[in-house]
Amino acid sequence: MNRIRAARQALGWTQNQLARKAGISTRTIHAVEKGMTCRQATKRLILNALSVPWELRNEYFGPMVRSVRIHEEQIQKSA
Repeated sequence: MNRIRAARQALGWTQNQLARKAGISTRTIHAVEKGMTCRQATKRLILNALSVPWELRNEYFGPMVRSVRIHEEQIQKSA
């Protein structure tokens, strides 16, 4: 189960309630719980609403990967 969903459900909140507390859309919460990526600022809002320390973000969202670096490495390999 998705850690964000598990934390939300442990608090007895609906997706709408978490979205309101985080100040983001319910659609965003739904997407995040389905495993979609989101901006760092959105992660902060969600974690703050759930009272989860920022230091635990990788446990809730997985390790951050910078797509720019991956793209640069692909360009270098093909050159």
